[in-house]
Amino acid sequence: MIKKSFIFILTVLCGCLLAAIESPDQFLGFALGADRNVAHYDQIKAYLLKAGEESDRVDTFIVGKTTQNHDLALAVISAPENLKNLQKYTEITRKLSQAEVDAATARDLAATGKAVVVVTCNIHSNEIASSQMTMELVYKLAGENSPEVNDILANVILVLVPSVNPDGQIMEVEWYNKYKGTEFEGSDLPYIYHWYAGHDDNRDWFRISLKETELLTREIYHKWFPQILVDEHQMGSNDDRFFIPPFQDPPTPGLHPLIWRSINLIGSRIAYDLERRNYAGVASRGYFTGWWIGSVDDSAWFHNVAGILFEGASVRLATPVYMEPEEIASAESQHNEERVFSPHPWKGGWWRLRDIMNYDLYGTLSVLSTAARYREDFLYGSYLMASENIRRGETEAPYAYVIPREQWDLLAAEKFVAALLKSNIRVFRLTHPIKVGDLVFNKGSFYVPLAQPYRAFVKNIFENQRYPDLRRSPKSDPELPYDMAAWTLPLAMGVKTYAVKEPVKAEMDPLTAAAIGVKQLPETLETYVILDARFNNSFMAAAFLLQKGVQVWRNVSWNACSSGSFITRKSEAEAILRSLGAEVPLIVDSRPEVPLDQLRPLRRFKVALFQNYGHNMSAGWLRYVLDEYRFPYETIHNQDFLSKDFLERYDAIVFTGASESEIESGKPPKKWERYATPLPPEYSGGIGEKGEKLLQEFVRRGKTLVFMDDSCNYAINKFKLPLTNIMEDEENPVVCPGSFLAVELKESGLTAGMEKSGVVFFRRNPVFETDLPPSVKEERRTPMVFAGRDLLVSGWLEGENELVYKPLVVDYQKEKGRIILIGPDVIHRTHSEGTYKIMFNSLFSAAEKR
Repeated sequence: MIKKSFIFILTVLCGCLLAAIESPDQFLGFALGADRNVAHYDQIKAYLLKAGEESDRVDTFIVGKTTQNHDLALAVISAPENLKNLQKYTEITRKLSQAEVDAATARDLAATGKAVVVVTCNIHSNEIASSQMTMELVYKLAGENSPEVNDILANVILVLVPSVNPDGQIMEVEWYNKYKGTEFEGSDLPYIYHWYAGHDDNRDWFRISLKETELLTREIYHKWFPQILVDEHQMGSNDDRFFIPPFQDPPTPGLHPLIWRSINLIGSRIAYDLERRNYAGVASRGYFTGWWIGSVDDSAWFHNVAGILFEGASVRLATPVYMEPEEIASAESQHNEERVFSPHPWKGGWWRLRDIMNYDLYGTLSVLSTAARYREDFLYGSYLMASENIRRGETEAPYAYVIPREQWDLLAAEKFVAALLKSNIRVFRLTHPIKVGDLVFNKGSFYVPLAQPYRAFVKNIFENQRYPDLRRSPKSDPELPYDMAAWTLPLAMGVKTYAVKEPVKAEMDPLTAAAIGVKQLPETLETYVILDARFNNSFMAAAFLLQKGVQVWRNVSWNACSSGSFITRKSEAEAILRSLGAEVPLIVDSRPEVPLDQLRPLRRFKVALFQNYGHNMSAGWLRYVLDEYRFPYETIHNQDFLSKDFLERYDAIVFTGASESEIESGKPPKKWERYATPLPPEYSGGIGEKGEKLLQEFVRRGKTLVFMDDSCNYAINKFKLPLTNIMEDEENPVVCPGSFLAVELKESGLTAGMEKSGVVFFRRNPVFETDLPPSVKEERRTPMVFAGRDLLVSGWLEGENELVYKPLVVDYQKEKGRIILIGPDVIHRTHSEGTYKIMFNSLFSAAEKR
């Protein structure tokens, strides 16, 4: 009896021991999570690849290349027999998530399938803990044989992404290691940690412009079809130690209630499991609302996936911080008192990278255990949500949205459709005309039915949002959304769509991504080729032609094509256009003759984009658009103003996203200055007095300066322009947390190719009042102004009367030169295709021959 008991105990102990796979500590040569030690992405990737080779519980894949050409890796972890049958299980999750079977079959599939959980880490690159945690999680799941781990492996397929932004993880780790042991240890990067998006890489999950977003969207919504997605972040150091759902109100309308119930179930279980470990400072609700679609976890909701957010309190990357008790403020209680959703406040002390990793690790294991425990329910729930969405789409208006072929910019409409397809939205092309009410939509128009699994995604992308008026009392300020109040993508992209409010019969074919954007230039072209200014891609082609030394004109007064269109000779341009047209869609026309006296010749031009030292995402997104549209530009910093040939090198300089003080001295505005970490001298300072004088001379020489959003204040004050930014007044009552507002457009070189009215994305950007210039050698025009009434199109607006008819764009002629002020974000995270032309025309003004 004693012998048998001994053998049983020995067996249990051996079963709990880790297998032969090398530990992260052994692999790295330091204790994972130790103070001032941090694993580089290349080490994490190598460890995952090694685990994939050595463990039959781990398969590691490289799914593609990042923006800066690093590998984007993910690991799939489950029981060996599950990994051998991945195709079988992903086929089950696909059928259930797409409701391709009847209810009885769905029950059978749910009983035999495996829950799929996607965990994404470290999308914000200075939020480093989750990327470190992944090594420990892999080690535990690959080698441990405890009942909890075995239950997870048997019932769950984990898809683990150690860093959604490897480029930034590498930047952060290398920066940290370079300055470790100096006064700059743990300081912020002096540049954005995604080449284009910086922190906004977690705002791209419905427009899907970035390489990383596209790669992972394809994995999540076209391949794995998960039931749960966990996205792991960090927040401020003096907040709660760990945020988990439930989320704060309001919820985004139209989501299936099972989404919120699933999220609340999983979040409550995480809180329970962490509390059993005596982990203090775990809170829910707080700052993070259910109103949003653009981030990893939130976009999951619209795909019937329980998107879970982790937000751990930060340290200085890997350097611990000490917090006094009175410095801690819970989102549920500013005095850090006990609350129902924060019953165990953290009362200060040392806080370390290891602490964040522990919360991440055991929070992740809690999710996996819940997925294992309720595997069948989650699988069948994905079927219930999909089938109910299809039923509602068949029985409730709107039944569909039509994107007519007749668009101001057809190519922008096709870009919009391509974004839908990336999110696995079903889109069709009409093979015959249909009549909807009094409207007829021609063959070739796009048709997006609401009877599809991701109905909520379709509705939220197409329809205008109305953010609710939430206040704690009638006299309180409104409680605003976490990021944006509106995200109506057709509005942003300048695309016309129509809701189908009655059942119609439509003959149509399903659309694939490969069928979008294919344009063949005419086989024969006449002497002069016309690139219509209504199409954004025409600006790309014109910029590209000028770089190649081809003569290009712009239409000034010729009535045969739209104002601002580009004209070039076939003999010079055809080969270049056909080569470019093989990569991007172009729509061209041609004529045997054109009235050259009604056209303005253009010259080759070069743009400088100013990048201050700091996390300037506006400059990053503009860089994306300039690269996409092949504009000739260089990114410059304050030191570049010292170069001898500075005035000769550029024809236009663009300032965006940098405040007046950041341009002038490199320092943030005074109210934010105390939060800034010190930077090494080579990354400090601004353009100073010398730079200001150079800009004055730049304008005197007849060149162009463009100032966007907060950078406009620099131009107003340094050039003493006769205009005011009314949003600088702290008493201004306008409240607009990211919404689409109506504007009117006047005939101008800056509005060439645009319609007479439209919308802009606005969130308390500069708005101007202008006055008579002091000299006859100066002139100002206001090509874009707010409309006269009913400004709000989508989102939230308070204080409309302060904005009506106010200018948003000022075109200021100062002797030979030009200073252009663009108040609103006309690029906005690549959503705002409909207002790109304001920027494009501003830059092309530098190409006009004088």
